[in-house]
Amino acid sequence: MIESTLSEAILNGTIRPGTSLRQEELAEVFGVSRMPVREALIQLEAKGLVRLRAGKGAIAVNIDSADIMETYGVRLIIEPAALQSSIPNLTDDDIDEIRGHLQRMNFETDPHKLGRLNTEFHLSLCGKATNRRLLKLVKAALEEEEQIIRLHLPALGAGTLGLPDHDALVDAAAARDVAAATTILHTHLTHAAEALRTYLAMREAEPALR
Repeated sequence: MIESTLSEAILNGTIRPGTSLRQEELAEVFGVSRMPVREALIQLEAKGLVRLRAGKGAIAVNIDSADIMETYGVRLIIEPAALQSSIPNLTDDDIDEIRGHLQRMNFETDPHKLGRLNTEFHLSLCGKATNRRLLKLVKAALEEEEQIIRLHLPALGAGTLGLPDHDALVDAAAARDVAAATTILHTHLTHAAEALRTYLAMREAEPALR
């Protein structure tokens, strides 16, 4: 609960980058001991949302652009493999559920909810992968991307999510066409990474132009 609350506050801007997060103060706010606060901060550091300081709690940070690109690099390696393993095991009910995620995405405008729906969509596609360790890695990478979407989608626009690719992905999965689905996914992730790379480069260049 502590990790989720702090994560939401950092992502929606309530807690700004550079804000000091002291264990004693947080323990008092949440009415707990320092131990669960410490564990929550460790989880937030693993997600790249805070930087721990020895004996001083943590500082809220921005997600680094290099980390963002690495996240997509990792997904390009592991997610097509998970999808390839999952598709033969998907049932018609699974496909209906995946289409449901996609339908909700088509009508959603809130970046926070879109980020969650995008994660659920991709996890549902890969969810029947037989390698549980691989699926765990996919889930971690998707959760990192969810943070990225929530932070940057308002500036990038919903088109960055590549919803037409999602339609094509579901159709390929429904047809049990593994080769087509993995190709679509690879192209989808490559385009998303390039859009983010261009956006981040422009954003980082803005101070120099002022």
